[in-house]
Amino acid sequence: MNHPPVAIVHYHLRRGGVTRVIETASACLTKAGIPHVILCGSPPDKKGKLPIKVVEDLGYDDERSGNTSGIKIVHALRAAVRESFGSGKVIWHLHNHSIGKNRALPDAAGILAESGDAMILQYHDFAEDGRPGAYPKLADSESLYPFAPQIIHTFINSRDRQFLINAGLPASHGFLHPNAITPPAKVKVLPRRPDHPLVLYPVRGIRRKNLGELFLLAALAPKGTRFAVSLKPDNKRWIPVHDEWTAFASDTELPVMLDAVGRVSPAPGAPKTFASWVRHATHFISTAVAEGFGLGFLEPATIGKPLFGRNLPMVTDDFAAEGIHPGRLYDRLLVPESWVGLETLRQSLIRSMRATLESYGHPMSNQHLESSFVAMRHHGYLDFGNLPEDLQRQVIHRLLVGNEDDQILAQSGDSTQCLVEWLAESLAITQPGVRSDQLGPYSTKAYAERLKELYARASGATPETPGHLLKHKVLGEFLKPGSFHFLRT
Repeated sequence: MNHPPVAIVHYHLRRGGVTRVIETASACLTKAGIPHVILCGSPPDKKGKLPIKVVEDLGYDDERSGNTSGIKIVHALRAAVRESFGSGKVIWHLHNHSIGKNRALPDAAGILAESGDAMILQYHDFAEDGRPGAYPKLADSESLYPFAPQIIHTFINSRDRQFLINAGLPASHGFLHPNAITPPAKVKVLPRRPDHPLVLYPVRGIRRKNLGELFLLAALAPKGTRFAVSLKPDNKRWIPVHDEWTAFASDTELPVMLDAVGRVSPAPGAPKTFASWVRHATHFISTAVAEGFGLGFLEPATIGKPLFGRNLPMVTDDFAAEGIHPGRLYDRLLVPESWVGLETLRQSLIRSMRATLESYGHPMSNQHLESSFVAMRHHGYLDFGNLPEDLQRQVIHRLLVGNEDDQILAQSGDSTQCLVEWLAESLAITQPGVRSDQLGPYSTKAYAERLKELYARASGATPETPGHLLKHKVLGEFLKPGSFHFLRT
């Protein structure tokens, strides 16, 4: 089906998940012969063949000189599109317009929505979801979430889609559009398997990646096992948290290497590159307490590496619906309540929850406090992954000075097992839990077909004047009583 050209809009094309998604989409559109342009706030990190035009007003508020406005951005976007395609209709494809990085972009989205042009709003993250510092910028916006038949909302997991539907988005306007898995270059197999496991966590060590859990696992893993995190955060907000774990690694001498890529070698004489770390890793791990799509759960299978770690139903439920179970995953790591102290936990909860809710303009109610406190307790145990970092370190110190290794349990579904045993069994696995041929729903071919369907649906709809979701209803979905998590603030 013929439709107008596509204008993809994002703040930047720096290295990261959204940039990879845009690069994949551009390759799909090029292959399909669909004219498109990528509009971003600054030149990309690396030169390439992408059809890019820089619109400086799209940059982050704290990185851009001068003020902007919604109408100014719209004029700049339309001018860039005319330069690319001449006059005529266009499909606007906006990524993450509502996360608070550019206060004027939601206003621009609202103006474009009123124009009746076809539009795709693609969500990777939400300011309402663990971004209390960003949301106040958007608190006065009335056009965060416009909806109409010609405006298609796409989500990378079903939970986010359901949240917006619960907040009033017509179900026929919201579609699941998961990211594509693009296998990396083939990994050359080592001549012989290492004597001891090397577990790689290929992420930036930001707070929600739950670095403390690596140290807990390292304290209980078979002797000789090493753990490594690829990179340090690039957002200055998370540097102090990362620095505390770096100091902890030095103090405890636990075998956890942070910011490993480019700094240390995975083996004597081996390069320090990411490719070298991937090659030498025997296992991959994920301990994150929140993800958008969960690429890290599926990508190890494309290079023949087993995965273990923390289950995240918000993303793994979608994989399970496709018959995919990405690895050996626990739902919780259970620590005796007495190791932390309920009053200590309660006071930490009060301080952290009050600050978070007030950042969102919500006073802390007794219902929020009591619901979250109850949700954190599991028949005499607490989930290590939902403890603040100081209490995580307290637990690990107790492990290191005592003889209580058997007190930490891994819970999967209704079953529990001593974590020491669970971990040894997981490290003994040498093959991925997913076959590459199971990843068809996440192939670039499947991604391209979905993309074409979404564009056809948006451009083929009869335009209507948009309505707007009520902000407080969207926010309420993400701040439900009982849902508070220390590491998502």
